Amino acid sequence: MRAFINGCRNVVGLDGCHLKGKYGGCLLSATALDGQNGLVPLGIMICKNECAENWFLFLKHLKPRLDEHPVQGINFISDRQKGLREAVHKLFPTSPHRFCFRHMYKNFKSHFKGSKLHTMFWNAAKAYKAKHFQAHMDSMMVENVKAFEYLMGENPKSWEKPLCKLVLMYGQLVMGLFYKRRNACVGWDSRDLVPSAKKLLKLMLKKLGEYKVAGAVAGKVYEVTSIHSSVFTVDLNKKTCSCVQWQLRGFPCQHAVCALQQIRPNWIQYCAKYYSVDNYKITYAEGMIPLEGPDDWEEPRVTIVPPLLIRKQGRPRKNRRKAYDETLHEKKPRCCSKCKQPGHNKTTCGGGPIGSNSTKKRIRLEVDG
Repeated sequence: MRAFINGCRNVVGLDGCHLKGKYGGCLLSATALDGQNGLVPLGIMICKNECAENWFLFLKHLKPRLDEHPVQGINFISDRQKGLREAVHKLFPTSPHRFCFRHMYKNFKSHFKGSKLHTMFWNAAKAYKAKHFQAHMDSMMVENVKAFEYLMGENPKSWEKPLCKLVLMYGQLVMGLFYKRRNACVGWDSRDLVPSAKKLLKLMLKKLGEYKVAGAVAGKVYEVTSIHSSVFTVDLNKKTCSCVQWQLRGFPCQHAVCALQQIRPNWIQYCAKYYSVDNYKITYAEGMIPLEGPDDWEEPRVTIVPPLLIRKQGRPRKNRRKAYDETLHEKKPRCCSKCKQPGHNKTTCGGGPIGSNSTKKRIRLEVDG
């Protein structure tokens, strides 16, 4: 949690997954994002099922530490199902609760087929301005009214092992993750941006030829025109662009990069602190205290009764259910190891195909006697 408070954005993802052990159950988790868009585990809870009561209990224990984040107001992202919406609203009534686009996209694809509709939905979800969003939704309404009504019903303003061994393993994974990322950034310059941010800047600098920058209108206000004749206003002092991307991401958009290139800036001054190497190092500076092994635990004063073993109908599944649009692994045809032909094995091999006689006429050689 100290990593979240010191170096992560005020965004928390909530999700749950089913445990496939002998006793079943669910594992609830909360994660954050670092400057490299890497996941930072905040906490887990093991419970019998995923419901409003268990989510409320989990978030109740996280709330005191989440409220310590320097930016007031945590943004939650989840599938908003199985009691999540009620629990978040009860404990964080003023915090935005966004819809996880991945879950929403999967549900949409299962109800409505066709790549054209899927592209329209994707463009609408990625729109930064309300008018662009509305334009994509209007196109969808023309294409399929039911798909449009389905999405509008989802409130577009909100888009977006044994248990002790499992807990020990989780602690080891988090310690390993922090150690790996802490070592990876040792050689990075603390006054620079993280590698992923520099890579993105490099890609945008390659596209400078696609835009034309007019002289400064007033102070550090520039007018940027694209090859498609779209005009954008960039204010370097306020760190804003009329496309709104710079304000929302905290990272210069393509138009801002074109304008900034005129003054050859120190890029880190125009990016949010979460993209700096210094902030990334702070995120993983503190290690996690290792948990003691079961041999060192105190004897419990109460008798812990194991959960009820519920046997479900049918053969237990080991593999995750595939979505309808996921490709299944194609079975390779079996070939005989003797003749290398498909359809049989060496036990039933008949010796392989027999070559046919040549139809070409043989040339007779006559010898004069």
